[in-house]
Amino acid sequence: MVNVEIDSAQDVSMQSEKLNPTQINSEEINSILRAIIIARTKEGATLDEIIEDFKENNDECLLTMFGDRETIVHYMRGLEGVWTSFHEPHGPLLWYCNTSKTQHLSNMIKNQKSPRGNKKYPWRNQPARMIYTSSSNVVAGSSSTLMAASNGSGQREKFFDDNINFVPKRNAWNRVQLQQRTPGYHPYMPPQRRQVQPKTQRGYYSSMQNIVPNFCGYQMIGDDFFLSLARWELGYSFDPGHTIQQSGLCISGLTIAEAADRVMKATVLNDRVILHIGVVDLLHGHDYVDMQMDLLRLMRIFEERGVRVILTTLSPIANSSHMPGVVNRYLQFNSLIRNSNWCYIDLYRCFVNERHNTLYECYQPGPRHVSGSNQPHVLWNKLGRQRIIKFLKTQLARFI
Repeated sequence: MVNVEIDSAQDVSMQSEKLNPTQINSEEINSILRAIIIARTKEGATLDEIIEDFKENNDECLLTMFGDRETIVHYMRGLEGVWTSFHEPHGPLLWYCNTSKTQHLSNMIKNQKSPRGNKKYPWRNQPARMIYTSSSNVVAGSSSTLMAASNGSGQREKFFDDNINFVPKRNAWNRVQLQQRTPGYHPYMPPQRRQVQPKTQRGYYSSMQNIVPNFCGYQMIGDDFFLSLARWELGYSFDPGHTIQQSGLCISGLTIAEAADRVMKATVLNDRVILHIGVVDLLHGHDYVDMQMDLLRLMRIFEERGVRVILTTLSPIANSSHMPGVVNRYLQFNSLIRNSNWCYIDLYRCFVNERHNTLYECYQPGPRHVSGSNQPHVLWNKLGRQRIIKFLKTQLARFI
């Protein structure tokens, strides 16, 4: 009996050391944990989702506070109204919360339409959409076409709604009439768009038309923001045979470290480059010191290859402007670009007013997932891309 009491006393002392109650506000943590679990009460919250949401909302890590996952699980099981269950006989452990004070919130969330509905066949309830093939021809996709494309060798290329709605309206009637004369025309099939790119569009911006995205003689290197600019405004197509969308060195989900590796191994590299990089690092939570060291390495590689680089500052990150950790690192990174002895263009000025308020009308309506990152992006819309084109042409005149 004495040994049992000693062992139990040791267990209690170990748990108290992990929890460290002098540094943890238990009431605040309890309310945050309940709110996170209630927000996911429709599908149930996994432990990884709880840890990720807590870090995103509170800028602190539960593993650092509690020591290990077992301690977190033991702590949450002691919360009022919180319980667990398995999704399947061998599935993950899901957490739920329901108290008398949160009953109305739980009911409201449970009555919402699930975004994960019909997981087995997600294409059945989706309307037909336009799909680009590798030859830049447009195909009107039905449900069977979408299923065939999803079973192919490469990932089906995707684009956003605002990327097709800005097609010029002139001669639209003539295009429809020509399609009506073709034998493959069907009255219920939407007219095909963007089949032919204007011959003068690429030549105006690029001297390397069929190789890499180029703007006014400068090779474009960057992440999804420059990739969308090259694809939808300059008319460059995606490189075929890749699961991650890319066009030259404009690559979806490109980080600073990955850009340094690709530039070092690149076989085709212009002697003048315009670079937009850093958003993916911020969204993935990379430390500012690591971002700084990666950028210095990237600039050193450009210097060794004899490349003249023009950096661009980052525009406001629309879906993370409320997160202090991201905003602080974002401001530090832009200050690094401005205060270093590098040539740069301040794109930040394009997306803020005189009081430094973000112009959200230049961004897409909401965050969407890109092929190269698991973090949602809010990219520039048509208005934002057009502002960038005009601003870059004006600013590049100082360097040409």
